[in-house]
Amino acid sequence: MPKIKIVFCDVDNTLITSKNKLLPQVSSAIQDYVVAGGIFVLTSARPPMGMQALAQQIGCSSLQICLNGALILQKSQNSVETAILFEKSIPTAILHTILKIVSQQNLTVSVNVFAGKKWLVQQHDCWVKQEEEITGASATITSFDSRLRNVNHPIHKILCMGEPDQIDNLETLLDRRSDLYLSYLRSKPTYLEIVDHSVSKMRAIETVANFAHIPIEQTMAIGDGENDLPMIKDAGIGIAVANSFPKVKAAATHIVSSNDNGGVAEAIRKYTGLSR
Repeated sequence: MPKIKIVFCDVDNTLITSKNKLLPQVSSAIQDYVVAGGIFVLTSARPPMGMQALAQQIGCSSLQICLNGALILQKSQNSVETAILFEKSIPTAILHTILKIVSQQNLTVSVNVFAGKKWLVQQHDCWVKQEEEITGASATITSFDSRLRNVNHPIHKILCMGEPDQIDNLETLLDRRSDLYLSYLRSKPTYLEIVDHSVSKMRAIETVANFAHIPIEQTMAIGDGENDLPMIKDAGIGIAVANSFPKVKAAATHIVSSNDNGGVAEAIRKYTGLSR
């Protein structure tokens, strides 16, 4: 049994390469770790449908932290269906406020809503197309007003995509709105991930670790972006891949090779206590 009982791993720019591929050495290291008794949990800003195929490929679909921790899914060994272990939504009024800010400030930003397993957009722009290609998921084009009027569609995450200067401007404007009680961090320079202020990947890790009866000291987190920073700082071991944001590297316990050079495999084999 590895000394580190659970590995929580970001997906984009961490687990997979810049060309959205899973390297054989990474897949092999994960499978060796799981066979040895470890638990490997995908921990991503992605929605559930953007993680399913990858989770099945590496054989770790029993627990998934989605949407930056706003939604945690659990699947039993005897079922193909997933159950919600934890969720935290954003009031619909917050979405309308963000849309108003974007419109009034003439920001060129793509606003995307993730409600459970649904990805909702009002127009199929270039940013949506790019994200569909990356995740393999498909957005639903709809009117936010009509679709989200139903309380059965809670908003778990709002993703704003745009050129870095536009995202900078939006972030500055949100900094002035503490009354919205939001948490917003960059997963990449062009993506601003918006969730309820109580949500983070680290809080999701605490929920899963408690569910599995494993101390935080026996967890490891691997990531690259600002949205990974809480878990990099506070997990038992925090690993930054070499292509990480500078502040993520500064907070990490260890820095490993980049996502294009199998950094996740290096982290698992060097720092979990896995016997080679």
